[in-house]
Amino acid sequence: MSILSKMLLREMTLPFLFSFCALSVLLLLGSLLPLLELLLRTGIMPVELGKFAILLLPTFWAFVLPMATLLGVLLGFLRLSRDSEMLALFACGAGLKKLMIPVIMVSITACLVSFFLAASVIPKTKTASRNFIRELTERSLARGISEKVFLSPMSKLTLYVDKSLDQGHRFKGVYIQDARKKRVTYQILAREGELFAQPGGLEVGLRLSNGTLNRISDDYRKTDTLIFDSYALRLSLPEEDRKQKRGELGLEDLLKAASDPDTSAKHKVHYLTEFHERLAAPIGALILGIMAAPLGILFGRTGLSGGIALGLAAFLTYYLSMAFAASLADTGNISLVIALWTPNFIFTGITVGLIILLYRRGPLV
Repeated sequence: MSILSKMLLREMTLPFLFSFCALSVLLLLGSLLPLLELLLRTGIMPVELGKFAILLLPTFWAFVLPMATLLGVLLGFLRLSRDSEMLALFACGAGLKKLMIPVIMVSITACLVSFFLAASVIPKTKTASRNFIRELTERSLARGISEKVFLSPMSKLTLYVDKSLDQGHRFKGVYIQDARKKRVTYQILAREGELFAQPGGLEVGLRLSNGTLNRISDDYRKTDTLIFDSYALRLSLPEEDRKQKRGELGLEDLLKAASDPDTSAKHKVHYLTEFHERLAAPIGALILGIMAAPLGILFGRTGLSGGIALGLAAFLTYYLSMAFAASLADTGNISLVIALWTPNFIFTGITVGLIILLYRRGPLV
């Protein structure tokens, strides 16, 4: 590796590492803080909180890595341009080709790592995170339910007990609203209740006595009322909710699900959209990384704040266009290949145009 390449890599490394760490911490805190009260209420241990944070981090890296690559290259070249070192390099005969070699190396590495994350790591961590939250919630329920507090241990399920006995395992006056099943909502009122759980804290349920159950359709046109002496309600997630979602499937599994004859046409589009998005998004790290070099040279006089604003604008434009393309492809009204790969083609054209402009006019634009 030439001295010039080593120098440029050093210039890009520090802003890359700073951007990567800062963005990872910010996104992690932004996700944890809204959940912190709920997590603490479940009695989560510091070790479990650390494990949950580690599981969350890779899900952010799909966005953090391309952005850190862009900022690392951009800020490195901005500093060289601002201090006139880039002008000196051009004057000494260091052509654009030699300057782009380390940038391409960094961008290709970021692209490969992004693809590995999107294809393998992120689906597994999403599954592990969901299972972790489920197990934590069920263990928390197994410890007991507090009185006179509306509790939502999972989506579409609300519990309220008027009086809690035996350390939160027996109750007087129980109200439950359960909308976990499609097209119907259950409202349950019971005089007494008892919490039970399998060993290990999983498979949590309630045994209710002397109550009424109201079943209401989603259009409020049909209602049924049942008076019961004894009723058992499962508080764990139903099996259909435990199945892997498309974001938790690997690339091969997405293709298998899309080719399954039992899969509806709508869901086939969803699976194929996820598949092509996993392939197209990592290319953004390559494109944005290469684009950052001519941007840093051409706009070197804008200063650090201007460079960061420029990088954020490029990054947000790219990923908002990708998000819009994914939403458009999900509708099935447009070819998902055209929708998801168009942003890459557009930004590739912009990158090539910036390189041509720099080649023709030099660093003093």
